[in-house]
Amino acid sequence: MNKKVLIVSPTPTHPPVSGNRARICAFISCLKALGCNIHFLHLEREKGDRNEMQNAWGDSYQFAAYQQPNRTLIQKFIRKIKILFNSSERFQYSIDEWWDDSNDELLKSLQEKYKFDVVMVEYVFFSKALSCFPSNVLKIIDTHDVFSNRYKKFLKKNMKPVWYSTTQKEESKALDRADVVVAIQDEERKFFKKITQTSVITVGHLVELVRPDSPGGSFKILYVASKNTNNLKSIEWFINEPLVKIRKILPEAELNIAGTICDNLPDVAGVIKLGVVDDLADIYKQANVVINPMFNGTGLKIKNVEALGYSKPLVTSSVGAEGLEDGAGKAYLLANDSEQFVSAVVKVLSDEAVSKELAVQAYNYATSWNSEVMKSLEHILNK
Repeated sequence: MNKKVLIVSPTPTHPPVSGNRARICAFISCLKALGCNIHFLHLEREKGDRNEMQNAWGDSYQFAAYQQPNRTLIQKFIRKIKILFNSSERFQYSIDEWWDDSNDELLKSLQEKYKFDVVMVEYVFFSKALSCFPSNVLKIIDTHDVFSNRYKKFLKKNMKPVWYSTTQKEESKALDRADVVVAIQDEERKFFKKITQTSVITVGHLVELVRPDSPGGSFKILYVASKNTNNLKSIEWFINEPLVKIRKILPEAELNIAGTICDNLPDVAGVIKLGVVDDLADIYKQANVVINPMFNGTGLKIKNVEALGYSKPLVTSSVGAEGLEDGAGKAYLLANDSEQFVSAVVKVLSDEAVSKELAVQAYNYATSWNSEVMKSLEHILNK
């Protein structure tokens, strides 16, 4: 499948310190495995490590400056009027509000030079980039998440809305620009299909597969995360409630935390902050159980799929398990309150037979998952 593919992204791939970066890296690996010639263009809305990306993607890597567009006086006036009548408008953006028009010419020149067969844009708020390409180019949006009224999920949890949220009408407008919309999990695919006539296909996150291997008789609980608001709230809750009870039952138990989230966490007894680690495989190998006590958020929780790929017993919430529902109780354990988390984690740490069975089922689930990801992506490219 010798197709030329351009990936346009506001998010860097390196360093791979968050789920969305891991998602984009995995997508590139999938496309390369299918024989595609990849070009990765990072429009630097979010800064990354250019040297790392250059080393990873070679001559196919390119970056360009990003300028956050300013609202015109008319747009500011209209926004104030909208907020006056509906206070929630303060949390909503128009679909193109984050697109930097100054990059249009760059995209057109790249198309002229390389004659891409496929262009894939990361996130709906960069969908306007698709207008720079002719109709014979297959246009794909990798959504990552549903952004229609996303702010409501934060308010419902008494949290301040962060990052990006838009209206359903605006998100529909973005999806209609594509030939194919990629949803990261099936529930989001169902939502997108209701608001667009564009073909919507689920493509999960391809994960590294590591066969089950016992870490020994330790009591290490692992949590890997970036420092976004949802992650911080989740792990603070786990430390203050379930972990205290777990350590009363198993005093040797310790929580190892890896990722940029460590920058925002205080020193607490029983918690080891590893920070950003170069080798995730090593910290997963040492872990006896992985947790994800997520109670707010959308999309697919990359950290969950990643843990299953490493054949680790996983304990997560129903929100954390969205997109992986068919593995509940078999490939991983569900817990939705403090007592359930305590019970599940202690069970895994105390019962070797349970731990081994979960590890085997996690590996089997992740293997099947990867196979479906590759089939879905191949199907898209054959359109």
